[in-house]
Amino acid sequence: MIQCNYRWRLVFNLITALSFAGIVHAHPPDEFNFASSRAWTNARTGEVVDGSFLFARSGKVAIATASGDITTIAIDDLASADRIEATQRIEAILAINESILDAAQSKPAHTNAADANSIDAKKPQQAAIFDAFAPFVKTRADERWLYVESDGLPHAPLASMMMVGITAWQQQVPLPQKYQGANAWQIPLKPELADKPISGRDALMRGAVALAANGIPIFNALNNRGVDSFSIGELDEFGGHCGRADDYHYHAAPLAIASIVGKGKPIAYALDGFPMYGLFDPAAKLGEDLACPCGSHDKLDELNGHFCELPKGEGFGGGTRSYHYHASKAYPYINGGMKGKVTLRGAGKESEVEPQAHANPMRPALQPLHGARITAFKQTSVSAWMLEYELASKKYTIAYRVESDGKLNFEFTDADGNMTKETYTPRNQGGVDRPRGQGQSGGREQGGAAGRPPRDDQPNAPRNVSVPVVKTPNTPGMNLECASLDSNGMLDVRCTCDGESLLPALKWSGLPVGTKSIAITMHHLPPGAESAAPGAESEKVYIMLYNIPATTTGINEGARDISSLSTWGINTVNRRREYAPPCSKGPGVKTYTATVFALSEAPKFDASNNGATRAQLLKAIEKTTLGTASFDLRYERKQKTQ
Repeated sequence: MIQCNYRWRLVFNLITALSFAGIVHAHPPDEFNFASSRAWTNARTGEVVDGSFLFARSGKVAIATASGDITTIAIDDLASADRIEATQRIEAILAINESILDAAQSKPAHTNAADANSIDAKKPQQAAIFDAFAPFVKTRADERWLYVESDGLPHAPLASMMMVGITAWQQQVPLPQKYQGANAWQIPLKPELADKPISGRDALMRGAVALAANGIPIFNALNNRGVDSFSIGELDEFGGHCGRADDYHYHAAPLAIASIVGKGKPIAYALDGFPMYGLFDPAAKLGEDLACPCGSHDKLDELNGHFCELPKGEGFGGGTRSYHYHASKAYPYINGGMKGKVTLRGAGKESEVEPQAHANPMRPALQPLHGARITAFKQTSVSAWMLEYELASKKYTIAYRVESDGKLNFEFTDADGNMTKETYTPRNQGGVDRPRGQGQSGGREQGGAAGRPPRDDQPNAPRNVSVPVVKTPNTPGMNLECASLDSNGMLDVRCTCDGESLLPALKWSGLPVGTKSIAITMHHLPPGAESAAPGAESEKVYIMLYNIPATTTGINEGARDISSLSTWGINTVNRRREYAPPCSKGPGVKTYTATVFALSEAPKFDASNNGATRAQLLKAIEKTTLGTASFDLRYERKQKTQ
């Protein structure tokens, strides 16, 4: 219903806008996929609008936003790069409209198969490797771009299975994506050398940097933390894994698909338009497996590419000189950056090539499952899959299916055969629908700018989607205990506001190898806030300790010298850097969850931070948490008699 309302809103706005003459327009409403929108900057006002180019009229461009509204900006007011983009789009649309008119005037009443073949013959040569994966991958082109459509999943039968072999897993699974229509991938047909190449070591850590022949995006070899994804076990046997939008993509070259595209053909195209070939040995002779198909013997540069000679007319400016990338078995594995001209969105490591297609997350981001190893993955029907993994020598399975109405149904089976189920609806229809307390543990929602592709670790979920929080099980081998309990197993009254407000005694063991620092928190979710994301404002936080030395094994009850060994964060009771004893109102037993975090390094905060909150701590240690263990403390306040 929401999608329907959106379309009517857009159609209404279009009808209003199109009632004026002199319009150059691009697409009907149903072709829009606003996940592919770009940022348009009004240089005069500083306003930034995320949306898709819709039409141009009277010196203005109209931008369709994700809400169905249409925003107009004077072309002269656009930032330089946006003004160039708008002008090029207008010119391209005019050229297409003129060609359609010419074709309509000269085209006979019926088109036969030979006519269709002649149209395919006009496709640019870059389309050939993608067409090898038809009908799962589709291509079309205009004067400037090759457009590639796919569902983001590999369909060709190969010896290995995707996802198998991953040992650093965030519990995401491959889901079909809508890289179609306005959200298709775009490859420049006439690449140009950049005045200053861009290194992937310092940039391009958001979104894709290339597109494989099977329609699957290739991301920077370095993840968003600047770490080699392959070296830390994040990738499967193909060099791929799922981002936190459940979008399957590569970080290393998918060499296996060379058997489909054919010897000597590119296996991918970088988003700057230059092709990427397979492995290369400068000493190999032309025709050998490791030889450069273009005959170059030059060593690869820092971006994994080199110059070569092509037949006259196929090089730069119609000449013979050109450039391409090669895959490698060592870093950077793929194109190590951009040799060609590209438009970037963002700056530094947060930058991305624009335009590019975007994934559409349907599930919240989940947390790493330390110690898990994916052992099997298979497609069980046209729209159903099953993944198997091992954890602590026990086998677990996840079976999931995309239903005809777009819903996702998941079945999680643990090592004892117990099954839990989850159902997700497309994000524009309301988010997750599952019984409270069932299923895998959810991750924190990150929010973010609409229309931007997620970083490899960050899908941008709508803020109005509630994700039930399920307590994460202890990391295998880690344990947390509390000695401040009474004879009934309840938190001792001396550790509450009804007693002496003593810090409870906590002991931990089994920290993972590599632990360099420890953090401890204790929090409570009041009634009605059970579905709040970790770190939400509704949390009540009583203990916030970090920078605890890794050699520490616990804290004593009522400890007074803890500050000399660690750093206090801010509690939510009195907003002070100290222990706040539980003092919850209302009848009944309350649960307070104590958690110990084993960290690979001490958390880092801004220099101005004078005591972190739990939300800030969770954000700071999101990538450095090696393991966790929790212990639920229960307490019931005695009701005063009147």
